[in-house]
Amino acid sequence: MIPLLRRSRPFLEPVVALLLLLWWAIAETGRHPLPGDLRSAVPWWAALVGVTVAIALCRRLPFVAMSIAAAVLVGQLLFPAGAFTDSATLVYAGLLIVVGTAAYRVGAPYRILPALFALFVGVSVAGLLARARADYWWPGSALTPDSDTVDAAVVWSNRITLFAVWIALSLAAWGAGVAVALWRDNRRGSAALARTAAELAAAETEVTIASQREPIAQDVHDIMAHSLSVILAQAEGARSLAEERPEAMSRSLATIASSARTSLTEVRMLIETLVAEPDGRSAPAIDDLDPLVERMRDAGLTVAVERYGSPDGLTTTQELAVYRIVQEALTNALKHGGSGASARVVLDARGGGMMISVASSGGEPVRTAARDAGGGRGLHGMRERARLAGGWAEAGPDDEDGVGSYLVTAFIPAAQSVLA
Repeated sequence: MIPLLRRSRPFLEPVVALLLLLWWAIAETGRHPLPGDLRSAVPWWAALVGVTVAIALCRRLPFVAMSIAAAVLVGQLLFPAGAFTDSATLVYAGLLIVVGTAAYRVGAPYRILPALFALFVGVSVAGLLARARADYWWPGSALTPDSDTVDAAVVWSNRITLFAVWIALSLAAWGAGVAVALWRDNRRGSAALARTAAELAAAETEVTIASQREPIAQDVHDIMAHSLSVILAQAEGARSLAEERPEAMSRSLATIASSARTSLTEVRMLIETLVAEPDGRSAPAIDDLDPLVERMRDAGLTVAVERYGSPDGLTTTQELAVYRIVQEALTNALKHGGSGASARVVLDARGGGMMISVASSGGEPVRTAARDAGGGRGLHGMRERARLAGGWAEAGPDDEDGVGSYLVTAFIPAAQSVLA
């Protein structure tokens, strides 16, 4: 029912205008016949048609409707034969529809125009009604009990009352239209605010999901890049030694299986954390660096590790950051260093945190230049992990050690330093 009313709402004013025209045309046909005395009939019918046209257009074309209504009133003031008198004075009530609808439809910058139009309608209609009888009075109030003469004071009092009533009616119609317009604007504003809030909530959800995807993708990259690099190095080595040293294949295959099993376990734990935090789950930490170094050595990378101090005061997340940074640096050394690559890892925990230094060398200059110096996921992930842990990380060619050398440095402060 309500959708039907909304669809039919634009036709309300034209239907009212048509009914008003038919009603008064039937009621006043005998009093203002056409054809007949054209001087008195034509202005009256023109005024009636003008009022109904203004009512029909007041919703879609409020300025045009106000102009037509104003022209009707001015025409009646200039041509008294066109004024609505006696029972036809109720036609003027149709102008109140034009006033209210125009006030509703005209926006804020021009809302003063319907107010001026309302004032003009009130004054003009009151003037026309007062002029219809020069000695206008309310029935029975202007005549004295013993005389047929008119009391001028009462006449003026009635005329003032007439003007006041019609001006009040016109301004009331304008006020009603403005009130409905403000209520409409408030509803639209509330609806727009609700839509904006919903869009912001959706955007926030997307940002949250995106922020969760990044660390997940970074973890998968770290795990798989390291494991596949080790597996690839072992497979290449086993293939080259298959004929010369068959006994070495067993060790290479064991390393491949161990790396695959480790990466599978880490990926499984990562997937499990997306559903829930299972009891007993442990992320890689500083104590897991020794097995990592051994796997890299088995893959053919010469690794030297130096430790200074005890890594106290680091949170689980910070220890994971240390592990992933060293893992990524060694993986890059193995991937880009080629045969004979070596790396030196220094872990210094004597300065209120963990200072990490991974220097690698080996490989041709072209392959070293192809390393990700800033835009790849691996080095970007190192920097991001260090930042989230409260520290920093940098990576780039090490010119002091000659061509083919690469240096990764990072610092992860102790938790107390981050919270201070």
